[in-house]
Amino acid sequence: MNWLEELLPPLLYEGRLVFRQSPRMDASSPAAKQLLQVAFDAYRLDIAGPPIEFDAGTAIEASSLVIRASWALVNHDSSSAEIKRWVAMSHRPTTPSHHLTADLLFRFLPQLRKRALAKHEPDPLAERLATLLRHWPLSGVLADLDTGPDSPPDLCGHSGLMQLYAERWAKYQNPNWRPDESLNEYVDLVRND
Repeated sequence: MNWLEELLPPLLYEGRLVFRQSPRMDASSPAAKQLLQVAFDAYRLDIAGPPIEFDAGTAIEASSLVIRASWALVNHDSSSAEIKRWVAMSHRPTTPSHHLTADLLFRFLPQLRKRALAKHEPDPLAERLATLLRHWPLSGVLADLDTGPDSPPDLCGHSGLMQLYAERWAKYQNPNWRPDESLNEYVDLVRND
């Protein structure tokens, strides 16, 4: 069994990871992609608007990132260079599929960042996670960051993703992550609900 196949089910369905050894760099497998696809298919049912397709490449990359970042949190031997390499995506979100597929896993990153900050500040893992979350606003809005997203969170104009962003923002109301005018109708909807 691939290490990703072993770690994904408890992460996706219980939000927990238990390491028996260091995660290796070989991440991809058909079974891991299938696990992610099934979880994504259930996850996207809560998103209004046009159906969002699964992006297997983004899912594998995001899941490997979350698992390796979690490993760095508990393994104090991880170097800054390793953390920098592990906590990076090859692309930024440019489609609704990128946003939602990554969020399936990145929704756990704000809590991971909090735990990294609790260890000691400044923490290279917490800093890398903050940078990453500013690139991925659908997940970043869940984090208590002092600076906002790198670019306005238009979420590719997908109505369901804009609604989800507005709901998340309304829960935490971080002024740095206030939705721009394009999301006002969604913020108003959430506030009036």
